[in-house]
Amino acid sequence: MKRLSLILGAMILLAAVPMIAAADDDTDTSYTYVTVTGTELDPEVFMPGDTGTITVTVKNTGDESVTISRAELYSSDIINLNDAAYDTVGPLGPGNSLDFTFNVKAPLKEGIYYPRFYLDFRGSSSLSYNIPIKVDGTGLSLSVIDAPDSWQSGVSEFVKIRVGNQGGSTANGVIVYASGDGIESAQTSYFVGALESNEYIDLTFEITPEKETGLDLTAEWKNGMNSHSSEISVPVEFGEDTTGADMIINNVDVSGGTVTGDVSNAGLEDAYSVIVTVGSPAEPAEPYKQYVLGSLEPDDFSSFEVTYSLTGSGSSFPLVITWKDENGNTYSSEYAVSASSGQIAAGDGSAASGEMPSGMPGGDRGGGMGMMGGMGSGFANMPVFEGLVVLIAGVALVIGWKKGYLAKGAEAVREKLNKGDRK
Repeated sequence: MKRLSLILGAMILLAAVPMIAAADDDTDTSYTYVTVTGTELDPEVFMPGDTGTITVTVKNTGDESVTISRAELYSSDIINLNDAAYDTVGPLGPGNSLDFTFNVKAPLKEGIYYPRFYLDFRGSSSLSYNIPIKVDGTGLSLSVIDAPDSWQSGVSEFVKIRVGNQGGSTANGVIVYASGDGIESAQTSYFVGALESNEYIDLTFEITPEKETGLDLTAEWKNGMNSHSSEISVPVEFGEDTTGADMIINNVDVSGGTVTGDVSNAGLEDAYSVIVTVGSPAEPAEPYKQYVLGSLEPDDFSSFEVTYSLTGSGSSFPLVITWKDENGNTYSSEYAVSASSGQIAAGDGSAASGEMPSGMPGGDRGGGMGMMGGMGSGFANMPVFEGLVVLIAGVALVIGWKKGYLAKGAEAVREKLNKGDRK
């Protein structure tokens, strides 16, 4: 009987042990010292369909170790790509931190989403935390700041564009291209690098079209690990250049194998490396086969002198003017000149020669004010002898006026005229 009582007592004691353990679990509050101390998104703002990472940092701020059963990220919109990564975690010691990184994919619809982060502890306790994620399709924008109103075949022009980051994340590895059917660009591409949110950069492309087409400007970049691109198209349409230099010839005189005259820039832009010569059937001859005028600003003029020999029975020949614009493009105009009368008639007008020197604008920047002030650079090309005659005559007039010789001479003329009237 006594032995039976001992057996029953032992059984009752063993049955009470789980109840004591359960009571201890129910009173364990160490998990309450585990808290979320930070979250990190890469990219900071997702574009629709982007993949990236969400990293959650938790810390045990208590004095006891806490066992974490598992960690999970739940959302009906954000797809968790590594769902089983943290099915088993383990203990988190006092004062220690732990990072949980989830690979996710954003939905295609823009908006703000709140996936929920869960930590399950030993027993039935847990921790939850909402993480806001913004999905925005705004990326890089391209806009044209400066471009020609009209183009010419084979003539290079500069196109200035602005690339701006309107998105909420840094755009990394930004590269900008210019392309198009029949388009030649002096720059294959521009590597910009990183563009912070609300930052922009201006770029200039030198473009040469061979035909009417479209100029495609494309920016490629990365948002986090995701590749994106933006582009715009600029129409390239040929037309008359209404702002460039326009060379006009006047005051032409033909005498004994020499043709002289003035060249005026009637355009709105500077003309560089202006040269005058003759064309077939005339042939340039010494001493002035070509006459170099240098540069002519708008509304400026300069004189020229070209010597030639006329072969055959032709009675007229062309005067040929060539010049360059600030981009190095070469243009030419021809004017038919009568060998007998010196009269001229406009030829086929200005046309780009197709010579496309690379580099920045060239040519000397002359013209403007001539020797006599605002009279144009024609005086700068006046022959030396005639210039000295004009200068000496001017000095003599000034001296005569100061000495009173002009007044005395005028008085003598008046007296002589009066005597004649009295007779």
